[in-house]
Amino acid sequence: MISLLVVNYRSAGLAALAIRSARAATTSPLQVVVVDNSGDPGEADRLRAHADVLLTPSTNLGYAGGINAGRPHCSGDLIVISNPDVVFARTSIDELAGTMSRLSAAVAGPALYWDDAHSWMLPPSELQTAAEKFSEALATRSRFWARTRDRRRIAARIRFWSLSDPVETHAISGAVMAVRAADVDVIGGFDERFPLYFEENDFLRRVASHAKRIVYVPVARCRHLYNQSAGEVSDRAAVSYAESEMRYLAKWYGEDVARFLKRLELRKETPAHPRIEGPIAVPGGNILVEASPLPTFETAAGHFPAGPTVDVPPEVWSSYRSPVLYLRVIDRDTCRVLATYARYRS
Repeated sequence: MISLLVVNYRSAGLAALAIRSARAATTSPLQVVVVDNSGDPGEADRLRAHADVLLTPSTNLGYAGGINAGRPHCSGDLIVISNPDVVFARTSIDELAGTMSRLSAAVAGPALYWDDAHSWMLPPSELQTAAEKFSEALATRSRFWARTRDRRRIAARIRFWSLSDPVETHAISGAVMAVRAADVDVIGGFDERFPLYFEENDFLRRVASHAKRIVYVPVARCRHLYNQSAGEVSDRAAVSYAESEMRYLAKWYGEDVARFLKRLELRKETPAHPRIEGPIAVPGGNILVEASPLPTFETAAGHFPAGPTVDVPPEVWSSYRSPVLYLRVIDRDTCRVLATYARYRS
C-alpha cells in the first residue's frame, strides 16, 4: 500500500483534483490522508468524500506540522507527501515507487511542470547552503558576479531540464516527495520551526546525514500550479520566507554565520525590461525561453521552443497571481541572454 498525505490550506478544490489524479497515477492501493489546516468547516466538508482519513486541527499547523500530524495515520510503507496544488500524471507515483525500490532510495521527487502539456519545466530545487547564500548575497554587491552567477545557474538549469534518467541529488521540491515511512521515523519527521519555507531543505539535509539516498525521477511527471495554495499576499510571504531562512541558516551554521550572510545581502536591483503583449519571437537555433516572477530570474521556469514564437500557456496565465511575468530568450549553447521582456496582466 502507498499513502498519499496532502496538507491543505484553503485549497479544497485543488486538493480534490490532486487526490483524483493521484489515484489514477498508481496501480497500487492508495490510502489518502488529508490534513486540513484551513480551520474552515466548509473546506473540510468538501474534502471529506475524497479522503480515507481527514484531520482538522484547531490551528494551522503549517506544512511541517501537518505532515507530522498526518504521518501516524499513514498505513503505507511509502508515503507521497503533496501540496494540494499538484496534478499527478498517469504512472507518476508508480514511477517514483519503482525507482525508489530499484535504487534503495529513502526519498524521491518527480519532474515538475507549470503547464498541462508538460512543456514548461519548473526549476531545480536548491539546498540553500551557506555557500549558495554567500554567492547570492555577493551578486547583490557585484554586477560582474551577478552576471557570472546567472550564466552558471542557466547552465545548471539546462542540465537539469535535459535529464531523462533517475539521478541521485541533494535537493528536491517539497511540493511532491515520496518518502519511506520507516526513514521518516528514523530521521524524526519534519522540523516544525519551519512552518512554510525551508522545511524540506532541513528534512533533506537530515536524510543525507543518515546516509540515505535522495533521487530525482524525470519520467515521473506532475504539474505544480505554483504558489496557489498558500493564499498569502507577497509582502507577508516575503516576511515568512526571511524568518524561516534565518532560522534555517542559524540551525545549520550558527547564529553568527546566519547574521553575517543576512547583513551581506543588499536589496536586489529591479532592472527595467521592455514590455510585451502576447507571444514572443524566438530566433532559430538551440534556444531556451525562461519565465519568472522575478526580474532577476533568480528562479525561473524553462521551455525549449519548437517553433518561431512562444506564448505563455493559458492555464498558466489564468492562475498566475503576480502583476508581471518576466520572459527571456537564451542561447542554450553559450547561456547568453538574447532578449528580456516584461508581460503585464493588464
